[in-house]
Amino acid sequence: MFRILVVDDDQAETFLLHGLMQNLQIQYKLYFTRDGLEALDLLHRRGDYAGSPRPHLILLDMNMPRLGGLETLSAIKSDPELCVIPVIMFSSASQPGDVRRSYEAHAACYVQKPVDLERSAKLVKAIEDFWMDFAVLSGGEPALDDGKSIESKDSSTIPAAPTGFGSAIANGSVEVRSQATMSSNDSLAKNEATPANRTGCREHNRLLDEFGAAVRELLELHEQQFQAIVAGENECERFDILIHMANEKKQLAKYIYLRHLEQHSCSKT
Repeated sequence: MFRILVVDDDQAETFLLHGLMQNLQIQYKLYFTRDGLEALDLLHRRGDYAGSPRPHLILLDMNMPRLGGLETLSAIKSDPELCVIPVIMFSSASQPGDVRRSYEAHAACYVQKPVDLERSAKLVKAIEDFWMDFAVLSGGEPALDDGKSIESKDSSTIPAAPTGFGSAIANGSVEVRSQATMSSNDSLAKNEATPANRTGCREHNRLLDEFGAAVRELLELHEQQFQAIVAGENECERFDILIHMANEKKQLAKYIYLRHLEQHSCSKT
């Protein structure tokens, strides 16, 4: 069963895509989310999407509320587990800057949304012929349950978004998250921000510096979020997005650093 995640806030587009895919020959399931934050919740199996399987292919709109396509693409490609999923960027325009930034962020391709039904049908057929038939993709993990916002080949309606659409990327209230942040900052600083012993390997030291910088950036954002909450600012939720992206960056830096140690053992020399 080929699984496709469609991330688009335009309901008319998703209904059109759903209708056109009814004619495909390959068995599939469609997952719909309406912005980048929902998509990341599904991919990380958080909240209402706990137990959902990961898709084989992602169709990602460029312009969306809360978290846009490029930011969502960067978050996906900076995650060691998610980066293997091909992402096709969709946009009603084809600005050279957006196209270039999409490929720089490792999009599989950039597609301008068709303006007529004939080209839309041709595009869906092309997706089936190449991505669902010829391309060999990394196998998605099986579902822990049937998931949410899922469309099978034989279904006829697109389910509504799960309750809580519009909530922050992490579960729980901002105040609860901030309390957890304050209690965990010390352990984060001890475990990850403290530099390890330097070696004569320049690459080791460079990767260690990048890891440390990513950890410090994450801690600073946590502190700024706490201060914003204390000051009673109304847009504290924006820090959830920044913190998520900083954490993904930190995890990637940590992964690269540890892989270097495994391959070269330079910390022992």
